[in-house]
Formats: sequence, structure tokens, C-alpha cells
Amino acid sequence: MNARNAPAPTAWWVVWAAASVIVRLLSAGILEGGDGVQHYQIAHYAWRHPELFLHHWGKPLFTLCASPFAQLGHWGMTLFNALCFVVTCWAADGLLRRAGRMARWFFAPALLLVPVYGTMVLAGMTEVFFAMLVMLVVRALFEERYVLAMIIVSFMPFARPEYIAFAPFVIGWVVWKRQWRALPFAAVGHVVYGVIGAIALGDALWAFHNDPYSGAQDIYGHGPFLYFVDRLQNIYGAPLVWAFGIALVAAGVLWVKQRDVRSVLVRLLVVAVLPSLAVLLVHSILWWNGWKGSLGLARVMATTAPLVVLCTMWPLLRLAPVLLVTRVGRLLASVIGGGLYFHWAITSFMAQQPLPVVPNDYDHFVRSVGEYVGKVKDQYSRVTFYHPEIGYYAELDPYDTLKVRPAFGHETKYPGLGLGPSDLLVWDAHFGPNERGVPLDRVLTDPELELVKMMVPNEQLTVLGGHPFEVYLFARRNGQRKEERETLVSSETRLALGSPHRFDTIPCSGGSASECFEGGEFPIEITLPRFDDPDLLYVDLVVKGTLEWNGDVGNNAELVFTEENSAGRSIYWSRSVTNGGFSIHYRLPGRDIGMRSTLYMWNRSGLGFRLSDFRVETTRVLRVR
Repeated sequence: MNARNAPAPTAWWVVWAAASVIVRLLSAGILEGGDGVQHYQIAHYAWRHPELFLHHWGKPLFTLCASPFAQLGHWGMTLFNALCFVVTCWAADGLLRRAGRMARWFFAPALLLVPVYGTMVLAGMTEVFFAMLVMLVVRALFEERYVLAMIIVSFMPFARPEYIAFAPFVIGWVVWKRQWRALPFAAVGHVVYGVIGAIALGDALWAFHNDPYSGAQDIYGHGPFLYFVDRLQNIYGAPLVWAFGIALVAAGVLWVKQRDVRSVLVRLLVVAVLPSLAVLLVHSILWWNGWKGSLGLARVMATTAPLVVLCTMWPLLRLAPVLLVTRVGRLLASVIGGGLYFHWAITSFMAQQPLPVVPNDYDHFVRSVGEYVGKVKDQYSRVTFYHPEIGYYAELDPYDTLKVRPAFGHETKYPGLGLGPSDLLVWDAHFGPNERGVPLDRVLTDPELELVKMMVPNEQLTVLGGHPFEVYLFARRNGQRKEERETLVSSETRLALGSPHRFDTIPCSGGSASECFEGGEFPIEITLPRFDDPDLLYVDLVVKGTLEWNGDVGNNAELVFTEENSAGRSIYWSRSVTNGGFSIHYRLPGRDIGMRSTLYMWNRSGLGFRLSDFRVETTRVLRVR
């Protein structure tokens, strides 16, 4: 039985799909806690709030298809994507039959081990669903089912925006084939969703009027034009990138040696290779110019991963029988070559994303905030939160306006940010000043917002915009606070202030505001006062001065702030100190009795240095009762 007539290896695809679901169930962490959680929430709550089926950012077609699986919980999104993966393998199999038996068996693991694709399957993101639609269209074109291809293309705008780089090649191919009767079907999706929008929203053109990608360059910035190209080996995995390069050579050999496959190679070029390059080009331009809310996210390239794998496997494994004329030779090449490739692919994947997924410091912190909000949410009428993962762990329905106040963006003009008298605001440094346009100063200085609690991670984290990751909980009450400033250490007074400290100084020339140090590893240690006043909301700790190295200069020292209790160290924040002036700012909440705070310098260079105008100051912010 030849490869064309052999039954599809469906069970093989299901095994790999099941493996991805099992990995997700074994993972303590989740991938894509921002957009991934939002897509899950939209799909999960769409049955309760039907308007979400037309949520433009949520991708209406994805929401419709994923919503039954989302009812199982977040892992259901991985199950849905695993099924999309199986359908993608089926669609590719229709093309791989002419490439040989090994191509049909290699495709599934080769695709799932593409780092950007496999991680998106686990994350339950929209890219995998869109990639499935792409492969269904390509198979329909190869089978000359042009009307079906046009119908699927017509719905792709409601799955992901990459359709703009894929659809022109498909439509162009249909025009080239003079399939004029199929072309009108390219409008079916817009007609269907236009009618639904006219009935539900009163706007048949809602898909055009509600563009969710409206710039945001001031938030996300922009990057180099070759940003994605430079990261191709991280995105697709080094094995696939190298194999694709070899496949281009193989395609050239096939073009010369086997005239009967030229039509297949042309179709692969037009509807697979060129669209993949177009998606790469479009996202490169968007990130280069900072257009359409581009954040330079590598995950968008998962939309073309099946096409890249298809265009790699087809010529390589089609050429193998030409070069290896004996059955034993083909078998040995498949076993040895396939074994080496997949060992490399697994190593490459695990280097990008170790499995099972383990939560990092960021994840632990967001989860702790969400679980705390979940404990106190019933004390308030409504909760406003910006970070979707906080709402996820707090078990809040973000679309239930009776329990959750919608977090509108750029709310700086509203007193109290529009909160009711019994509402709670959870401001975080990641989404607050960026997507929502609410800077920290706006909430801290609002006289109608009472700071209820401040939370910080154990390891200092920096988020989008260079903000230290902090979370503040506010209630709509009297926001009066008082401040108490204190200088703990000052070079100007020869360090003769009350805070216990150790300075391993040596004699040096200079003014009274200078101190000299040898190359000891820990030349400075300062015991900070206790921050356990019950009325203390938070403390601003500022460390500043001027550092001059004896010899080479560079990032050779760290200023480290730690907190410890009887159970051990709870906080470790490290900030680099460079040659010249520095001013480092730590902000931390009030602490429980028994917490000890220390500030010290870690000199890793072994060089001596001079420290001038060194000061350690605190500003205690206390509630007014």
C-alpha cells in the first residue's frame, strides 16, 4: 500500500495532542497570564454574557468555537487547541500523501515541537485556531475546492488579523485559476457577522468601526525592523530553521528531477511560503513603526508554523526516495535522521520553555494578589482591577457589572476614578499605567481614594514601561495621609546618625562628604528601622550618592535590600550601581512585627572605590485616623 492510499495516522496525532493536554494538567503555572487569561475569560463567560460573542478583540469566531471548552476551566482552552492541532495535522496530511509515508508521520511531532506553536497550544491562544483555518484553506485549494476555501477565508477576519497577509495570496490564486464563481464567497463571513451585528449592535459594519488595534505606540514603543528575523531560531526552533533552508535546496532538486511535482511546488510557494513571509514582513513593519498596538510579540508567528513545517517536510521527505533507492537505506535514514532531528527539536523547545510550566516570581506574585482580593472582595460592592490574571485568581467575572466595575482606559480625569463609596480598586504597575492610562501618582494623590493595602513581590520585578511591579488596593473613602521623613545615614555627618551600620572605610583625601573603601565584597551594611507601625501604609526608601571606582569602571556593585523574619529571608531586591551618580528608590509596605530590614552593598569587582554624598532617607506614609 503506497502512502497516498494508506489510512491517515489519526491515532498518532491524537497521542501528541493528548500529550499537550497532560503537560498542561501537570503544569503549576499558566502561559500568557495576560492575553491568554482574557481570551479564556471572554470564551468562558460568553454563555453568561452573549455580547461577548461579538467582542472584537476577543476574536468572535475563536470565542464561538472555544467557549464550550472554556466551561471546563482554563485547561479547556488547551484541550480546544489540541483538537485544533489534530485538525491541522489532518489538513496537512491531504498534501503530505504525495510526499511519502515518513512525511505524514513526521509532521505532527515536528509541528508541536516548534517552540512558538507548542507553547501557544499550552497557552490556549488564538494563533493555533487561526493556523488551523490556514491549513484548511490550503488543503481546499490543493483539492480544487475553491468555494470552500473562499468561505473559510471570509471568516478569518473574525479569528485573527493575520488574515490581511494571507487572504490576498489565496484570492490571487483563485483569480489565477479563473474560478470567478468562487470569488463572491469571500464576503460570506462579513455578511454573516454584519447581519448579526446589525441585529445585536445596530451596526452592520461594527467589525470596521470597532478596530481594537488602534496604535498605542506611546505604551508599547517600537523596535528594529529585523526584530523577528533575528529571533527566528528562538521562534521556530533552530532545527526547523535549518531544515527549512535545506528544504529550499531540496525543492530545487525536485524541480529539476521530477517534473510531475512542479505544480505542487508552485502551489506551496504561492499559498504557503509567500504568505508566511508576508506575515513576517507585516509584523516586522508594525513593530518597526509601533503601529496597531504591536508589542513585538513572537507568538504571532505561530499562525504560520504549520505552513513552515509543511514546506519543510514536503520537499525534504519527497526527495529522500530519489536519493535513497533501497528500502533499507530509507528506513535507516528515517530512523537516524528523524531521531537526531527530534532530539535536537526537543532540546531546542525545552531551552525556550521548560515543561511542565512552573510559575516564576511574577506568576507567584500575581497569584498572591488575586487570592488576597478573592478573600476580601465580599467586603466591597464592586471590584475594579486592571490585570486580568488578578481577576482570574480572585474568581471574579470581569463582565458582571454588579460585582465588577469595568476598568475603562485613561480614566485620569475622573475624581476617585469613578468608584462608588463601597468599591475597591486594585491598581497594578503593569496594566495600570500602560493599557489603562492610570499612572501611580494619579491614584496616590487622589484625596477620594484611601490606600487600603500595598503589595510587592519578594523579588524585585520591572514591568512594561520600566515600572517596579507593585499593587495598591484603594477604597473610595477619605484618602488623607501624613508623611514622616527621616535621614538614616549621611556622609555629610560622617555617618553619625542613629541607624546601626557598618562601613569598612579607609583613610582618603577629600571633603567631609566622601568615604573610601578597599575592595572588600560587602563593605557597607546598614540595619534599617522597623517598619511595623500599624498605621504605616508604605515606606519610600531612597539611597543616593556618587561612586568612583579605583581603576576599571562598570556594573560591578549591587545595592541590596533584604527583609527577614524568624522563618528566613522574605525579600531580596538588588539594584546595580554604576560609576558616577546614582539614586535608587525602594518602596515597600508596612510589615508585621519581627521583620528585620537590611541594606548592604555587594562589591563583586574586588576594586576599591570612593563614595561621596551618600545618603539613605526614608519617607513613611501613614494613614490619618
